[in-house]
Amino acid sequence: MEPPTQGTALRGRTTADVCIVGGGYTGLWTALELKIRRPDLDVCLVEAGVCGSGASGTNAGMLMNLWPKFPSLEALAGRTEATWLAQQSSNAVEDVIGFCRDHGIEAHIERRGWLWASSSPAQDGAWTESLNLVEGLDGTPFRVLDGDTARALGSTALRGGVLDPTSATLQPALLVRGLRRVAVERYGVRIYEHTPMRATEERGNRTHVVTPHGRVEAGAVVLAINAWMSAFAHVRRTMVMSASDNAITRPLPAELLAGAGDPGLGVSDSTRMLNYWRTTRDGRVVFGKGGVGLGFRQHGARSMFGPVRRDAIIRREFDRLLPALAGEDFAATWRAPVEYTLTSLPYFRQLPGRSRVWFGTGYSGDGVGPSRMGGRILASLVLGEDDEWSNCAFTQPPRGWLPPEPFRFLGGQVVKHAMISKERAENDGRTPGSVVGALSRLDPTTWV
Repeated sequence: MEPPTQGTALRGRTTADVCIVGGGYTGLWTALELKIRRPDLDVCLVEAGVCGSGASGTNAGMLMNLWPKFPSLEALAGRTEATWLAQQSSNAVEDVIGFCRDHGIEAHIERRGWLWASSSPAQDGAWTESLNLVEGLDGTPFRVLDGDTARALGSTALRGGVLDPTSATLQPALLVRGLRRVAVERYGVRIYEHTPMRATEERGNRTHVVTPHGRVEAGAVVLAINAWMSAFAHVRRTMVMSASDNAITRPLPAELLAGAGDPGLGVSDSTRMLNYWRTTRDGRVVFGKGGVGLGFRQHGARSMFGPVRRDAIIRREFDRLLPALAGEDFAATWRAPVEYTLTSLPYFRQLPGRSRVWFGTGYSGDGVGPSRMGGRILASLVLGEDDEWSNCAFTQPPRGWLPPEPFRFLGGQVVKHAMISKERAENDGRTPGSVVGALSRLDPTTWV
């Protein structure tokens, strides 16, 4: 079969050594890693839309490491491996930046760092546990800032924070399209877009990926479909399907843009339903809020992907956190699903009941950098390599328990609204009511 041109859908049958389903960061990094290690492999990738049309092209564009999640890393893997994983996540940031430089990918990378901030008294010192645990470890990037410095860097609404100067921001869609180009032109990966997977079928020692107008017969299959892994019940039991609302302004004059902080700096506050923002190279502000949506059963990812239906919450938080820009019109808004695991960490393993199908999921809203690690882990698993990646703690499923549907969805709605009420009270300087406080503590991702 002739190599597909850009945007070509699969029609008919084809074969491959490895078929990757999903053309986002994880799928493309896995394809690239497989070809780097084994140039002779025939790697085929199918994507339901176009590469980057899922989370990889719609995220906030913050290229970060996993050091802020060190408490979760240590609970999962123990101190020694947690340190190694955090160090590898820092290396992944360098790898992404270096890969873009070496291959001419112009992804608007700005190496200005990431500010982990407080925007209310209840958030003050939210980073203390992480900083105490990583004190003295090699590679720790944090620098504590006082209130004046945090306000000068991020917004006049901030009270203090921690700076990680090693992190970066980028244009996420430009990164994924650049990875696609390199995978095709440099490494010969065959990519079929507009080709959704309908099913996988095991026949003898081969697995067939069935699509609307064809199929791929492969020796191994990788499912790199992020939140859409919620279609598989075994995986769905390990995570809460949430969503983030995002907005972008029109290009702003320099005096207004200064109200969103240093150009290119990534900023997040410390509420459970995270607020985050950054400026773009063309003078806009990207602002987002996590946790505003909640998915039901396997329909979660599909139902939470599209424009923001009601922007009252994101509007209120934008105006509160960026007072110099209060009332500025949004040029566009979008909602994107986030698969949030009980550990807030990703995992990669064999699909239960399928001997030649592997998957990766669970980035919990922080996948731009860690997906580079995910590509390495999945490549080692597919190739049967006995190495530090195939044996790392990220190949184990999250431990914990979530109630079945419909109790998870109905209970989750109650908890979500309690968290919104608690956050609003704290932002207004009020003490949340006892019932609201108790309900908000039922968030299962805080039990790790």
